[in-house]
Amino acid sequence: MARDDPALGGLILIGVTGPAHGIRWAWWATRWHLRRCGATPRYLHAASGYPDADFAGFVIGGGNDVDPAIYGGDVSASRSVDPLRDQFELSVLDLAAERELPVLGICRGAQLMNVYAGGTLHSDLQGMRRETSNKGTLLPRKRVDVSPGSQLAAMLGAETSCVNSLHHQAVKSLGNGLAVSARDRDDIVQGIESTAAPLRLGVQWHPEYLPQRRDQRRLFREFTHYCRRRASR
Repeated sequence: MARDDPALGGLILIGVTGPAHGIRWAWWATRWHLRRCGATPRYLHAASGYPDADFAGFVIGGGNDVDPAIYGGDVSASRSVDPLRDQFELSVLDLAAERELPVLGICRGAQLMNVYAGGTLHSDLQGMRRETSNKGTLLPRKRVDVSPGSQLAAMLGAETSCVNSLHHQAVKSLGNGLAVSARDRDDIVQGIESTAAPLRLGVQWHPEYLPQRRDQRRLFREFTHYCRRRASR
């Protein structure tokens, strides 16, 4: 299989979380990216649990709304929740914290990372958007501005990007130890990251569905590089 950088050394194991049921489009797309970067991805979900394996990092994937009951939000605004998945992925974040492993959160994953750190979410963005659309799309039609000097800017190799948008929730109050690293034209948070090592990076869009964009492929490559460096210490 072709990889972005085959000279990086041995394979590393990266856990990728997702739903226990349904078609696993996001998992297959994420697996493709990670394998190209020289990682061995393993799918994890609430029904499988996770083995006592030597993970080098985790990707917390997209999907259902984070249950507003966890962070004191508006339960009536939620479209679909999966409490078992919430609890499982919170336990994965516990494991990552205990082992000081890097984490990449995608869409729901970024939101859950913020909630895990004590932050809150806008339970529904309807009415908050003026310059951006409430209509979801897999196409890169939304511009985000990335904070200069942020880890996200370094990993994307850019301070602006065109991304897709499938979310109706987003970060409201920021969790402890996190900083905003990207916003859209409505000033809605599109990226968060840890202010200290190890890397905790969350993006509100779905980079796994944008293989045609070099900056999104680079995001997975740089995350994998970071996991490998941490694992080799």
